[in-house]
Amino acid sequence: MSTTLTRDQLVALLDLVAADMIRDKDELTTLDAELGDGDLGRTTEWGFTAIREALAGEAGAEPDIGKLLFKCGKAFADKAPSSFGALMGAAFMKGGMALKGKTTAELADIAGAVQTALDALMERGGAKLGDKTMLDAMHPAIQAMRAQSADAALGAFFEAAAQAAQRGAEETQHMQSQIGRASWQGERSAGKMDPGARAIAMMLAAAARHAV
Repeated sequence: MSTTLTRDQLVALLDLVAADMIRDKDELTTLDAELGDGDLGRTTEWGFTAIREALAGEAGAEPDIGKLLFKCGKAFADKAPSSFGALMGAAFMKGGMALKGKTTAELADIAGAVQTALDALMERGGAKLGDKTMLDAMHPAIQAMRAQSADAALGAFFEAAAQAAQRGAEETQHMQSQIGRASWQGERSAGKMDPGARAIAMMLAAAARHAV
């Protein structure tokens, strides 16, 4: 039962999460078609394919987990030129910067990195909690992560975060979109789940499935 995340575990976990996200991209396409232009599935496929390619190359040999995540984020942003691609890439890069110099991450380190990513996204995208974005899944996930004890199993840690993120994603159905293309729908955006929030929940659920 692992309570920390090593560099080798991170490489394997990222690859498996990326594979699951690519496999399940059609769900995100359907959700995004209800609020935006329906390109989130394609963006997800491009971005996570880029991560898998990066891991198979230079990034996969990087001993520093912070730099490894930064390289994955850059690969995502470069290959998925969209607002979600830029934001997800920035999340990986900023989260990686919080872990720079580490070869192993404790649970508190992981929660801190996700918090750093959330703070960066709020600054970069101009969104705040309640605006019906991926932030509304990230915030409860961070709270769930921090509620875990220091000796929690890695799988349980991600499972708690995934469940909290999914609850956050479901709560976005009661919100009106304030940011991006979805905001054009005004009141009509209520009643629909934010696809970015659902993507965060899916990523964490995949991490919980594959964490060892």
